[in-house]
Amino acid sequence: MNQNEENKFNMYNAVEAVLKSNAIIVAELPALGEVHTDLDALIGEIETKNRELLKVTEGKTSVKSKAIEELIASIVPIANSAKAYAVRKKLLELKALTDFSERQYKRLSHAELPIKVKNIKDGAQGVLTELASYGITQAKLDLVETRLAALKTAVGNKDTGFTDHVALRDTLYGLFDKTDELLREEADAIVEVLKETQPGFYNQYFAARVIKDLGGRRGGGENPAEPPQPTEPPK
Repeated sequence: MNQNEENKFNMYNAVEAVLKSNAIIVAELPALGEVHTDLDALIGEIETKNRELLKVTEGKTSVKSKAIEELIASIVPIANSAKAYAVRKKLLELKALTDFSERQYKRLSHAELPIKVKNIKDGAQGVLTELASYGITQAKLDLVETRLAALKTAVGNKDTGFTDHVALRDTLYGLFDKTDELLREEADAIVEVLKETQPGFYNQYFAARVIKDLGGRRGGGENPAEPPQPTEPPK
């Protein structure tokens, strides 16, 4: 959920809590009891789908992070060895190419990192025979190539995980729309019937219906939008 959705979800839970704590009053109107049951079920569905969405999102991020870490781990010893060799042989271009720290690799973007790594790998390939005494082998250079391919796949592949993310996002949108409609079209109208006979319950309910920005306004998220407007009690 993005921040706006979290704020709205908090409102749903607040309304459900009011209905639950006033079970005797709710029982007087079976229609309101049905709405309470539906609301509770929708809250559960939203929680479930949000957990699934987080799992998919975190999984994709984890694969990408692992690919980056493994690629950097494979190129660092090669670059260090090539740099040491370049210093000894006074090869200024090779020294400049390989004079790069692990921290600097981690600061590169997903587009920049493969280019830098490929250039260093190619530079080392040109002096591979000389790097044998530094412990660098063709197998180590081939591993870099393999991990470059793995990173490319992790960054650009819109696979099943991507499809699942889109489907879960659409489902979550639908659940929020359904819950909004349930409260707006049914719950609000039914509670209005109790305005004169149960004013305390009426006031509690509509106080809970106000959407509060508990997390503070912020941009970004999966679906940035204008902050939700508080729902005022009917006049």
